[in-house]
Amino acid sequence: MLTCTTYFLLENGSGNSFPTYLLGLGTIPLFALQFRTLQIDWTLAGLIALFLGYMTLSVLWSSNNEPVVKTFSEALLVLTFCLAVPVSIQRFHWFLNALVVLVILSAAVNSGFSIYLHYALPDYQPLPEPRLYALGRLSNPVIGALSYGFATVLAAYMFLNETRRLASAGYLAAIVIFIVAIVLTGSRGVYLAMAAAMSIGMLLHYPGNRKLQVIGVAGTLLALSAAAYFFLGPEALFSRALSFRPEIWSEFISRTITSNVLVGVGMTTDSEFQLPELLIQHPHSAFIATFYYGGLIGLALYLGLVLRAIQSLGAMRRHDIRLLGSMLLAFGLTATLLDGNELIEKVNYLWFLVWLPVGLALAKRPISH
Repeated sequence: MLTCTTYFLLENGSGNSFPTYLLGLGTIPLFALQFRTLQIDWTLAGLIALFLGYMTLSVLWSSNNEPVVKTFSEALLVLTFCLAVPVSIQRFHWFLNALVVLVILSAAVNSGFSIYLHYALPDYQPLPEPRLYALGRLSNPVIGALSYGFATVLAAYMFLNETRRLASAGYLAAIVIFIVAIVLTGSRGVYLAMAAAMSIGMLLHYPGNRKLQVIGVAGTLLALSAAAYFFLGPEALFSRALSFRPEIWSEFISRTITSNVLVGVGMTTDSEFQLPELLIQHPHSAFIATFYYGGLIGLALYLGLVLRAIQSLGAMRRHDIRLLGSMLLAFGLTATLLDGNELIEKVNYLWFLVWLPVGLALAKRPISH
């Protein structure tokens, strides 16, 4: 909970990561003591551990010979985070909604101040284009858009399940604030990710009611398409085309095939290269990045844990976990297909786009008190 909320409120990664590391180290002994009583999907947990372990070992064949300790510690914390999510949900019935509400509030504070600074102090942002320069760790427009998109999915989940009018109005207001912030970032891929998440949400929220499902999905797609078109404008929407994604992906795929298609180039190998128009610093797709760093083996392990997470969420008994986990996983997979880098790193937006929904998929059933 602390990890998720401080991400939106603190200015730098160290302030966000330190409490996570501290709590993670303290949580590991608790997992060891309660190992036999943990009610989680052990197949998925094993796939997560296998993927993290393999990608950590890939440091050994990286070109820059960095020590494996740093990557190992980050992989251990990712695993701890994934395990902490289902254990917390199972042992504390209030945890899931409390987590979601706190993240929504934190994101609303961040986006509200960022929007205010964007209009009140136009010289505040150092970007060459008039795009939202969000506070703290969200200053990159793409990361900011994906983070606000994540918060939008959380607010939409709460709105779908809320019966109190005042609370519903609050969640709807939060959604409006987040979408305004997303529009100001000028990012486009986030709309596809939100469309995927909201469509899954509508299908799962109205099971067996085909009419409401169709209306919900169609309405969601129409609203997001209209927002992207009218607020960004056709020129901004289409002028950047695919933002060099085909060229970037082709280059990294070619590098992997040339180097070692089976095991990849290793986690800490440099990923920069120069296009005629700009310097590329990473693969701009978590899937391509996994293939680049870990080869076919790494990509197969990652796809395996993703498929298992989808299967686990589909069989989930608790409707709230199934709905939220499925919406977040749809958002995260779509977003990281179009952007993202290595999946083992200190606390960043990929923890919430990938590892949080995977952690939700680990939960099996509540533990009796």
